[in-house]
Amino acid sequence: MELLQAEDLKCHHCGDPCDESIQANDHHFCCYGCRAVYELLDQSNLNQYYSETSKENKSLSELKAERKYAFLDNEDIQKQLLRFKSDDLSVVKWFLPGIHCSSCIYLLEHLPKLDQTVIRSEVNFVKREVTITFDHNQKSLKELAVLLSQLGYAPGISLSSLDKTKKQVSKSNVGTKVAVAGFCFGNAMLMSMPEYLDRNFLLTDDFKTVFNWINFALAFPVVLYAASDYFQKAWKGIRYGNLNIDVPIALGILTLFGRSAYEIISGVGMGYVDSLAGLVFFLLIGKWYQGKTYQALSFDRDFTSYFPVSVTCIVDGKEIQRPLKELKKDDVVVIHNDELIPADGVVVSGRGNIDYSFVTGESKPESRTEGQQVYAGGRQKGTELSITLSQTVNNSELTSLWNTDSFKKKREADLHTWVDKISKYFTLTIIILAITTGVFWWVNDSSLVWNSVSAVLIVACPCALALVLPFAYGHAMRKLGREGLYLKNAEVIESLAKVDTIIFDKTGTLTTTESGINYWGVELDQYDIEILRSALGNSAHPLSRIIYQELPEGIKHPISSFSEETGKGFTAEVNGVKIQIGSASYLNETSRERINESQVFIKVGQKRGYLTLSSSYRKGIFKMLDTLRKNYFLSLLSGDNDAERSRMAPHFDDVYFKQRPIDKLEYIKENEGNHLMVGDGLNDAGALNEASVGIAIAEDIHQFSPACDAILTSKKVTRIPQVLHFSKRVIRIVFIAFGISFLYNIVGLSFAMSGHLTPLISAILMPISSVTVVGFVTLMVAWIGQKFS
Repeated sequence: MELLQAEDLKCHHCGDPCDESIQANDHHFCCYGCRAVYELLDQSNLNQYYSETSKENKSLSELKAERKYAFLDNEDIQKQLLRFKSDDLSVVKWFLPGIHCSSCIYLLEHLPKLDQTVIRSEVNFVKREVTITFDHNQKSLKELAVLLSQLGYAPGISLSSLDKTKKQVSKSNVGTKVAVAGFCFGNAMLMSMPEYLDRNFLLTDDFKTVFNWINFALAFPVVLYAASDYFQKAWKGIRYGNLNIDVPIALGILTLFGRSAYEIISGVGMGYVDSLAGLVFFLLIGKWYQGKTYQALSFDRDFTSYFPVSVTCIVDGKEIQRPLKELKKDDVVVIHNDELIPADGVVVSGRGNIDYSFVTGESKPESRTEGQQVYAGGRQKGTELSITLSQTVNNSELTSLWNTDSFKKKREADLHTWVDKISKYFTLTIIILAITTGVFWWVNDSSLVWNSVSAVLIVACPCALALVLPFAYGHAMRKLGREGLYLKNAEVIESLAKVDTIIFDKTGTLTTTESGINYWGVELDQYDIEILRSALGNSAHPLSRIIYQELPEGIKHPISSFSEETGKGFTAEVNGVKIQIGSASYLNETSRERINESQVFIKVGQKRGYLTLSSSYRKGIFKMLDTLRKNYFLSLLSGDNDAERSRMAPHFDDVYFKQRPIDKLEYIKENEGNHLMVGDGLNDAGALNEASVGIAIAEDIHQFSPACDAILTSKKVTRIPQVLHFSKRVIRIVFIAFGISFLYNIVGLSFAMSGHLTPLISAILMPISSVTVVGFVTLMVAWIGQKFS
């Protein structure tokens, strides 16, 4: 009778796939061990063990994971772990100690393909974290943890001290395995020494046999414990159709162990236990090295590193500006229109109309009233909102929102895509080469089969290749950060290197607004100034914030309605008085064109007027433009009048004035090329997002915007030529490092396939290649960084 396929039957005991060959009491089992356990339970009348699990065909490992993460069904614990929760979606961030290579990233970021209840999955390779957005109506938090555990990435969860747990989990696990492998390696070498040195056959066969069996015993803790992670990750990868780099490593270890077991048991040889233990020892040393280097090379960027971002707090009935890092639990903060909520909290007053697209990717605003929970990362739309913080501010959380998929460019980073494709097919290629090598030596010299095959599987590890981009880009980001340019992600460096067209906004980018404001129009009394200032305080536009700071302080009046049009102006109602502030066209006024002057028109009730803000060009700006024009096509897109056309035209290839935000966006869409847009983070949001790279200029007060790819402090605008040149040189270093990595693999494979490389030497060379590549990248980026300064 033809046996049923594995996918048609599952083991009655453990749930793994099986066939009809092993049966008992009309039940099928995958092995005799599972059948023996079943028979033992049956004889003891303990068959209730199968009453729940057999119906769902759950594997034993899945049942263990469910018991391990049962605490996640507790609602109080869920509240502490979830970053965000709406009616349908939840967002959780977990530390996954098992993340260690590009294959891990590929598998975890494709979770939505494995499970449709997962909406989005993003991996932070450096911190070994994954942020998952999922439908909690279809999958619970516990089920999500079980899914990750089944994939081989069990979450490391600690409610008391997550950071502390990260260090303990990573250090204790790898460190202990390194110690075990090192102990076995040293003793295996000691037991093998007489065999290597005994040329005169002075050692009796009895002693040789004893030493060989001691070696065989030392192999078990190495294979079963020290190397267990490689087997688990390889099996999980194969099970889910992902040939990760652990597959060839696991095959190499099994090859050495199998050959050693055969020789020692049959008495035909001493085996390769010393090489096996040395292989695992040096693999773990390389893994430990990577982990330590990742911890030392921190790519974290929080807002305190960017510029002095602050939030409005209510203290003793007065509003004060307080830096984010100084905010504490129970502080009452005021969130204005288009501002981000800095931390989780509860609404105290006002009505929230909150856009959580930063967190979930869904732009539909959610209404929140007094007493309801709000989450960090939500953007308020409309009137002022006061909340009491229930958590302290986590700046890295806010920074991670800047990197969300919802605001990533449509075009992918070519180098990352290229490396991902190579990593995807690398393992398959190595397995084919190993089989080819084995067949060749089996025909020509069977004594070299095991060594050559193992060496091929070990030496060709893509770890060095996978390390090039994160370390090169990471060091470059740190250097640019010290120079006042803060990148959204590492791929921006690659995009900067490709730029061929640069587009500048004028006001606030090439010019700087000086203090001092003049008012022209119908005179405003004290009450008018108070309600005008109240309305201005709710606007996120840089000019509104400047005017707000310049007006005298007074009583703050409640805002009953507020509507802002980006790049035009806003309309508010304060104490029943309608207030309009914005451009001439927004208020149907006639612009008074003047050189080096910004005009803001206002209407308070029936009183009309306008404010003028004088501006001047930044020092060294024209020298910078002339330098850039030698290598790039320059365009000026300004929303101001064209009174300064004659002054600006000689420094640009294209000059356009009276440009609305939509006009700037259309200009980029209609002109081909790799565009760098340098402008204001709010008015130019569309153009910043459409351009290949968007750089927002940060003054003393700045609004967080997901549209830009980088934030540049205003005092460093003239450093743009150096930034572009630095980016190009970083890419050159990346290609050189790729060459070194490929050269290592080519040379290593040629020696391994020719039978001239032992598994032990291969295991030593693999971490050395990683050290070489990382060292080269680090030194070269530091060297060109010195020239940058």
